Amino acid sequence: MNPKISVIVPIYNAELYLEECIHSVLNQTLRDIELLLIDDGSTDGSFRICEEYSKKDNRVQVFRNKNVGQGLERNFGVRKAAGEYIAFLDSDDQYKEDALERLYQKAMETNADMVSGGYADVCNHEIIKEHLLGNRILDSTEKIKKVMSDLISYEKKEGYDGCIAVWDSIFKKQLLIDNNIQFLSERDIYSEDLLYKLMVMSCSRKITFCNDITYLYRVNDTSFTNRISESVLNRITNLYDEIILRFEEFLQEFNLKERLVNRTFFTLRFNIKKVSKSRDVKKFYKMIFENKKLMGIVVTYKPNNLKNFVIYYLIKWKMLGMFYMFF
Repeated sequence: MNPKISVIVPIYNAELYLEECIHSVLNQTLRDIELLLIDDGSTDGSFRICEEYSKKDNRVQVFRNKNVGQGLERNFGVRKAAGEYIAFLDSDDQYKEDALERLYQKAMETNADMVSGGYADVCNHEIIKEHLLGNRILDSTEKIKKVMSDLISYEKKEGYDGCIAVWDSIFKKQLLIDNNIQFLSERDIYSEDLLYKLMVMSCSRKITFCNDITYLYRVNDTSFTNRISESVLNRITNLYDEIILRFEEFLQEFNLKERLVNRTFFTLRFNIKKVSKSRDVKKFYKMIFENKKLMGIVVTYKPNNLKNFVIYYLIKWKMLGMFYMFF
């Protein structure tokens, strides 16, 4: 008999937190699960840790590939998985002890294609912030479209509603297979999780939200980088293009383009802030101004507060010196 849930964990040089991650899966109150550990060419002791656990628990399967990236490793995991539902767990994060039981129970109660739970930001094993979803059931195409649109971005104000990561949810495997839903590589597209989630939602007949905290997200400042790279700008515009290509007609009544422009702007602003203390920050600003595709999107943005108004005009008029001073 197939397991109820297959948990897929892509791994790359994760030995520092990997054992805590694995423990959180194997100690779940829902026992009828499988754990797929997929090493993506680690150079530390991650693969050894995976092998040790596979010898201790027959629910653990270990695979090793050659540095293809998290998104493609997740696709590999779905193909290998036997579970009724699929869950994606990051190798430095953890589940609460009853997470999978609660999510699966909701799936059975509501016959949902996708079930999402709340999550908590954790630092030094202490919860610093909780993100709750409320108890909701989306049982019509119109309800699903509205939530998809707000997940991309609010239309008239800053931000978005919900979690764009896939790790807060479980997904019916048959839905993924029947609709050929796959991750694009994070090396080609920004926020590949968001695109994947939108694809799942657009094919779902029923989606359930569980108000319980199920996922523990490790806040790790070392995961952020100040490295200057033009690729991040291209990946941002690639996300814009992919969402337009796939959902322009499906979400046409929800003003998709304006929402996507909003998302592009605050994603760019986030990356500007990340590199603002780098030695080569001016080089990054020049990359922004010289990226015609990105500039073509950003100049259509409608600022919603004073700070964004200032940033928008500094970008629009390519005022490099003022831009550098502002940040």
